[in-house]
Amino acid sequence: MAEHRSKGVAEANYRTSGDSSHGFDVHAVYDRFVVSLREPDNPKSPIGTQDYIDGYRELLKFCDALGYIFKFVSDDVVDKLGILQSFVDKDKKSTPHFDTIQQAIQYETEHNLIKPNPRNFTRTLLRLHRASLFLIEFLRGLADQPLSETTATIATRSYDATLSPYHRFLIRGSVRVGFRILPSRRQLDEIIYRGHKAELFDKYMTFIKILQQIYDTIQAFYAENNYLQLP
Repeated sequence: MAEHRSKGVAEANYRTSGDSSHGFDVHAVYDRFVVSLREPDNPKSPIGTQDYIDGYRELLKFCDALGYIFKFVSDDVVDKLGILQSFVDKDKKSTPHFDTIQQAIQYETEHNLIKPNPRNFTRTLLRLHRASLFLIEFLRGLADQPLSETTATIATRSYDATLSPYHRFLIRGSVRVGFRILPSRRQLDEIIYRGHKAELFDKYMTFIKILQQIYDTIQAFYAENNYLQLP
């Protein structure tokens, strides 16, 4: 019990001393994504659209800390989050159709809004959804792969297994070369944990599990609607 109290105090001290408004923050990204699951115990849980957007914005802070090479992710994500946000903002002035991700996709399906407009909600989210799997694999690899594996090795493996098939040959080559200048594992530990790895590691791993649950839920919903291969 004393050990639990001491860990709680250490974590509380970190939360009050850290500036969560700048840089990646494990608590902030966890808090944003966990509330997006409206029914956490339901594998088909509705996913709150605004909470998902807010969570992704926190996740972008990690990408920004990785330097120029991750602009291939962050610039595209910023654009697509803006598109999704515009749908949510319009919802505030009328009957809500985009409160949850599933509700939004159903609405566009029922009104035949997907094929005529390439900047629709469903297609835009699909791009973010694909990118999230890369980030999940990369973040998980940083936590569970031996220190003998470099950041570049983990990033390349994660990229090849996720986003690579959706990119052209020249882009794939540039990305793989760029991975060579990513920060070291030690530097990334500092970016993620800010010197508090012992206190934050469990929450970091739980955050990855939540992100995986969100990914799996969206993946299954797209599969049910035959939308995984939308151009």
